[in-house]
Amino acid sequence: MKIFHWIAVFMIASLLPQGNLFAQDSTKTVSKSKEVFTDNFGGVFSFGARSDINIFTAAPKSPGIGSGGSVRLQILERLNTEWFGDYITTSLYGKLHRVDAHVGWNVMFYVISPKGFKRKFTPFIAAGQCFDYTSVQMDGENQKLYSKSTAAVQMELGCHYNITPRFDISLSTLYDLHLGKDLDTDLNPDGTVSITESKGAGWEGHVMIILSAHYKICRLWNLKKKLV
Repeated sequence: MKIFHWIAVFMIASLLPQGNLFAQDSTKTVSKSKEVFTDNFGGVFSFGARSDINIFTAAPKSPGIGSGGSVRLQILERLNTEWFGDYITTSLYGKLHRVDAHVGWNVMFYVISPKGFKRKFTPFIAAGQCFDYTSVQMDGENQKLYSKSTAAVQMELGCHYNITPRFDISLSTLYDLHLGKDLDTDLNPDGTVSITESKGAGWEGHVMIILSAHYKICRLWNLKKKLV
């Protein structure tokens, strides 16, 4: 009987290290599961292209068509930044052409959690600021060029459609309010067009409809974490 007693003690003692290993494995599993829910979004860098439709809120009503590029740098899970540039051309009254160039930035807030951008639709609101250059010139040779450089503030509402976690197509509507002097174009009764440059500060707004596509390229920090 003593022999069986010592055999039982030996078997129990031999199982103790294995119990410690199982405990360590379970601890590692728990820590990994916790890591999934930590913020893994900081530092994600995206590059993209965009196409714009520019609609003036004051006369003339002619829409402008343009294109540009943008990059995004994500700060937190639900906070992203976008840095963009646009070049837009507009034909006014069939008699003159207008060029608008924008360079600016937005802070984007996701209304719902992106969930690693595995969610198909991710709506957002954004606000920011830009610098712009505008020129207006009559069609034809040797026509006088009127131009202005101003700043603007903007509000945007849009949504990402995540084709994959790394690639999305976005559609948004932006209202841009220019702060500075104005270039007014008026169609006269005789069919001619007058271009006047306002003195002092003026308020000119326009709506932009933006279609863009972005691809997440890399991380600029949190380099040890998986991108998506």
